Amino acid sequence: MKNKDGLIRVGGVGTGRIFQHAHLRVYPKFWEKTRLVGLFDLNPACSRQARDKYAQLLEEYATANPSAAAAMRDNLAELRCYDSLDELLGQVDLIDVATHARGRMAAAIAAMQAGVHVMTEKPMARTWTEGDRAARVNVSHPQVFFQLNDDNVFDPKYRAYHDLIRQGLIGKVQHVTLIRGSRLDATSVLKSQASALDNGGGCLLDYGSHGLAGIWSVLGIHYKPVKVEAVQIGVLFPHRILEGEPYLMEVDDNAQIKILFEDSHSASWVTVFLEASWCGGHIGLEKEKNGGQANGYIYFVGDKGTLYSNSGNSICLRTYDGGEVNFPQREFPGETIAFDTQIGGFLDRILAGERSEIDANFGAEVIAICGAAYLSAIQGRAVTMDEFKSFSREYIHKYGDNEQADDAIVLDLLKPYRQRR
Repeated sequence: MKNKDGLIRVGGVGTGRIFQHAHLRVYPKFWEKTRLVGLFDLNPACSRQARDKYAQLLEEYATANPSAAAAMRDNLAELRCYDSLDELLGQVDLIDVATHARGRMAAAIAAMQAGVHVMTEKPMARTWTEGDRAARVNVSHPQVFFQLNDDNVFDPKYRAYHDLIRQGLIGKVQHVTLIRGSRLDATSVLKSQASALDNGGGCLLDYGSHGLAGIWSVLGIHYKPVKVEAVQIGVLFPHRILEGEPYLMEVDDNAQIKILFEDSHSASWVTVFLEASWCGGHIGLEKEKNGGQANGYIYFVGDKGTLYSNSGNSICLRTYDGGEVNFPQREFPGETIAFDTQIGGFLDRILAGERSEIDANFGAEVIAICGAAYLSAIQGRAVTMDEFKSFSREYIHKYGDNEQADDAIVLDLLKPYRQRR
């Protein structure tokens, strides 16, 4: 720890919308473990805005929780905006990375090399090569812990699916169908997400990586992705209004893919059919399904029955002998409870000296699945993970193990969605 008081000091890196909306409000709750003390953003005005908002949150928390008032004052006294990432890294034990996807792994690698723990927003990286670079750095710095903060993994509904499946209620899982995304009229898509180079992909990198991380954590990380097929990846609505301005999309806004996951213990497998969408869900018998965070369409098929949900407040178990049970689920506003769990849980792991299973390698493999789907769409056939990684390494051989190779991969994989430009 940077200080002898046993508290984990955290620095926020990339302090825009998601950090201010979801991350900031978590830290006062864990005042007995942590202090958010530093903020850095390439736009200094953004870090100052986050500082002012956090100062207000500290004051509000102190008023509501008098026993924590002294800790809130101490935190406020330490709170500072930094002019550079290096300066911030010298003052903190952990960074919370919420930059655009393009900047996440550069910040993570710099932190790990400085001996600072890392948790990062999703998608973890734009390309598998970016994610793998960070995973290799993490291996070479075993004293440093890394966690992918994909909130689907920590969402109570996904944890409920995990527990119900572990109880054997539907037998051995054979197939999963999942929709994750937003409706066409949602305002959740940012210009940076619709930019090929900034985000590395569209809805597949956004909600697709969300869904993949969540489903994989439910199945168990002993399952390994083996083969990916693009059923359909396209741009249904190329002209959009993003952040109040007309925008011509250069990434996918609707994607349907299949993934074969193999159990490394038994060599049996599960197929996953995923739709990621910024247009509302379309697969299945219903015309359209809500693909939102709380009530995304999920269907697990086992050899004894099914688990199903298309609402935020229940999971339905149907067994092949005709039985049916509904398990109520508490609804939470937005993604609030998942952020509490992912940040608080990682703080506990650091204090206990335990690494997270949702680590840099896990995150890199999720991005590899998405990349393999883009390659499959180009080649018109299913692609193995080994084939996709060999494809990616050719860019490293040509450009070096650096951002130039990553940019070239992005531009080539997303060429079908950029041809209108």
